[in-house]
Amino acid sequence: MLTLTKDRALALALLLIVAVMWVESGTIRPPTSWQPYGSALFPRILLITIALLSIIILLRSLFTKVTPQPSWGRAITKWFLRRKTIVALFFLFGLYAALLPVLGYIVATMSFLIASFALLLGIDTKRKWAINLGISCIFVPLVFVIFRFGLNVWLP
Repeated sequence: MLTLTKDRALALALLLIVAVMWVESGTIRPPTSWQPYGSALFPRILLITIALLSIIILLRSLFTKVTPQPSWGRAITKWFLRRKTIVALFFLFGLYAALLPVLGYIVATMSFLIASFALLLGIDTKRKWAINLGISCIFVPLVFVIFRFGLNVWLP
């Protein structure tokens, strides 16, 4: 009996997505008199490529021996513990996106950069604090000025 491994699940999910996208690519406008192939050609080439690669993944997964995996609960807990920095960065980004309209670009972005650099670099020395604050305090206003006055784009 076949078990559903990560490779098989990925291949089947991609094949399902490709099938849906292939059907949807039929709604792309047909070629005009000056277009030899039409606008759907490039997306369909990409879909065929993805489908072929998915079939290769599926076939390779069928010919490899499956090793027993630990329980899902234990595996998920282990995954989160190994990647706690990444999970914390996603949380910080979500918090940044939520606070951006409330606090404004400069305050929210400075806070986000300081917190994320502290998470990534650590804050155990004065040198790291100086780098963190220097980058955050110089580049955030600089980007704001470039967008506001150079590109005439309003930031929140």
